[in-house]
Amino acid sequence: MGTLRVVWPFVGRARELEDVMSALTGPNGKGAALVGPAGVGKTRLADEVVARLEKTGFTVRRCYATVATSSIPFGALAAMLPADMRTANPLGRAVEHLLAEPQPLAIVVDDAHLLDDASIGMLHHVIRQELARVLVTSRPGERTELWQEGLLRRYALGVLSRAESDELLERALDGPVDSRSSTLLWSGSAGNPLYLRELVVSGRALGSLRAINGIWSWHGAIELGGRLGELVQENLGRLEPSHRLALELLAYSEPVELDLLASLVREEALDDLETRALIQVESSGRRTVVRLGHPLYGSLLRATCPALRAQAHQRALAAGLEATGARRREDLMRIATWRLDGGSPISLDLLAAAAEQAWAARDVTLAERLCRAAVDAGGLERVGHVFGEVLMYGRAPHEAEATLADVMSGALSAADLSRLGATRSLNLYFGLGDADAAAAVLDSVDVPGLPADLRDWLWVVRILQAAERGPVAPVLESSYRQMAPHLSIFLRRIRATCFLNAGRYREVDEEIDACEAEAAALALDDEPSAWPNSSTPRMRCFALAFSGRLSEAESLALKMDDTSFDELDITGTTSLYSLLSFCARMRGHGSHALRLAREACPRTADNHLIFDTIGLASLAASAALCGDTGLAADALARAEQARRPAWRLTGTTVSLARSWVVAAAGDVRAAADAAMAAADECAELGMHSCEAMALHDAARFGVDTSLRLAALTSTMDDAMTSAYAAHATALAHASPTVLEATATDFLRLGATLYAAEALASAARLHRTQGNVRAASQASARQALLMRDFDGVRTPALRVDGLTHLTRRQVEVARLATSGLTNQQIAEKLHTSKRTVDNHLHAIYGVLGVTGRDELRTVLGPP
Repeated sequence: MGTLRVVWPFVGRARELEDVMSALTGPNGKGAALVGPAGVGKTRLADEVVARLEKTGFTVRRCYATVATSSIPFGALAAMLPADMRTANPLGRAVEHLLAEPQPLAIVVDDAHLLDDASIGMLHHVIRQELARVLVTSRPGERTELWQEGLLRRYALGVLSRAESDELLERALDGPVDSRSSTLLWSGSAGNPLYLRELVVSGRALGSLRAINGIWSWHGAIELGGRLGELVQENLGRLEPSHRLALELLAYSEPVELDLLASLVREEALDDLETRALIQVESSGRRTVVRLGHPLYGSLLRATCPALRAQAHQRALAAGLEATGARRREDLMRIATWRLDGGSPISLDLLAAAAEQAWAARDVTLAERLCRAAVDAGGLERVGHVFGEVLMYGRAPHEAEATLADVMSGALSAADLSRLGATRSLNLYFGLGDADAAAAVLDSVDVPGLPADLRDWLWVVRILQAAERGPVAPVLESSYRQMAPHLSIFLRRIRATCFLNAGRYREVDEEIDACEAEAAALALDDEPSAWPNSSTPRMRCFALAFSGRLSEAESLALKMDDTSFDELDITGTTSLYSLLSFCARMRGHGSHALRLAREACPRTADNHLIFDTIGLASLAASAALCGDTGLAADALARAEQARRPAWRLTGTTVSLARSWVVAAAGDVRAAADAAMAAADECAELGMHSCEAMALHDAARFGVDTSLRLAALTSTMDDAMTSAYAAHATALAHASPTVLEATATDFLRLGATLYAAEALASAARLHRTQGNVRAASQASARQALLMRDFDGVRTPALRVDGLTHLTRRQVEVARLATSGLTNQQIAEKLHTSKRTVDNHLHAIYGVLGVTGRDELRTVLGPP
């Protein structure tokens, strides 16, 4: 990876840059004021403006106001004024000196809110007399004369958006940043570019921010130190004792109810802090809550708060919340946490209840901490069922097994044993891949006399494991059983998964709709855990993608990624990023697919869980598509190591990836054999969705799979499987015109890679059959499709002799088909009409067409 640049990239202020340049160089412009809080990039934008001004011929004089110069007449401007300033008429002498400067002249002043009165007066005169163009940066609310009087055009600068922050981060690091880390840095900086820069600098210096497998990742908590700590302390300023008390209480509780905080500090202090923007008061549902003005304030306050005082704060918060009755669901978690951190006594009942609430809220870290505290207090039996599930999610399936076995060895009722046994069986199956042990545990706790709900829950666990063993059809039949509504939802989820695997995508949607309707009717706040059930929205994403609705799948997946998952939701993270990587591969975006696949992979080589096989297989396939044979082979080997015999259906993703890893190494015949083996494996399990993909891959590697794919279309009526079958049939019959029609079908679905491959095959066949014009036309369409491809390599695209248009010819051709005249094209491309005429003449010759109508027919709609 590249080294961190001294000057960070300029990101996210393009519109402001153009507006400020217009205010400085336009015919009626006098200057501009960049106004915003510290760290939002005022000086960085001024740097860009200065660079542009100098390129346009301006003489730029830049000065910096400081606290030290604020009481000295002309103190900040001294560097640009004459040494022999006359005391009788200093302003006149200063203006006289400026007029001697090379023209045009621009004066740039940083931190103008610290200017002395004499300097302000001089700038007034310069601006009014139009002796120079003036640009200043300033904090809001201070020394506003320059823009409030209409002398300068004011531009308010706020924080960067999330997208702008991510772009700045990745450009500064010269590489991609994983989503968890970019979210952490976005939250820590709150869009403030200066804070982001210092976080990156300190993170790299401390080793918290480092690149692994080409992806930058943050490790551990954010720690304030060095320049970053100084900046945050500077923004906090000098604090009165009452103000510090309020901020420290917030640092250990935010967001916290205004009523609770007001019961512990003076209201006047809160008013002052809100006025200074050190706290934010906002509505949250029916409550009014208070937050710190910036996330890093909390980090600094916690780091500098003495230990005994911190404990006292947390005891006070716990007592204050208890005094209100602790009516909200999350209140027990907060009280338990504050009591633990405050060193005050805490009952086992409170720990157990808080642990259950933390787990229901999927706060894995807090749930584990509360469980361990309960175990230390001798309450293993009270929290054993929660602790086991927490350890599964925390990548500690062996510890989960030991813990659950320990709990179950005690004197427990049959009902308690059955609950714990269900959890233990899930861990044994999906965490450790031990199907026999998982079944034995279920058999041991499935005894006569259990309540109906528990009997049904054990049945759900059996069906869930059977759905992973396969085949699909028997599981579908077994899953139709009457049981309590809250458990029936789990059976619907299992059926939806089976329909997805069977390629019955309409029934997936129907089952998910029914599942979500039942859950809404029950108003379930939490459910018995059925780890690792995929949530219904994730299954809907896969059904959309597999059936050829790529854009809808990507849109839903990105929406879920923004709102649903934390860093420990391994099933969600792996599934979503694997799906997005799959879609990117279909579109020919190889590098993007590889990046997404890296996100889906486990960050550790230890304790691989079932979904790790999906992430590693996705990485292997994406690396192979990009031609990175080393990474592809390594990822495939790790996927094979992670795979367990019990995980038969999930393991097919490894088999599907294997053929592409072999193909990337150059052995297309062996790749075809691997694809056919994967297709047979999927067929045996009734996984027709993956069988269709494998058969299509085999066809792309040269095997005639047209009859098997055509047979699948009788039960799979989705557009993508039909396109697979048409592609395989056209290849088998060596029909270039059908291949071109298939390309159109793939393009309509968004599968641009397959469309380009079909056109490549059509061009080759046309050329073999002596139809040079048709070959050139197909080849040109292929070139247009591939203009946005990124690092993609497949056997079908590695053919020599294709006739391609140049990149500029592609641009001209596309603009011509959009209806623009040659003159309009020339203006858009900043070239001459004659050059456009020559390009179009060359394009017509390559494609064998005589005009725009034929060009539009050949290339399709723009």
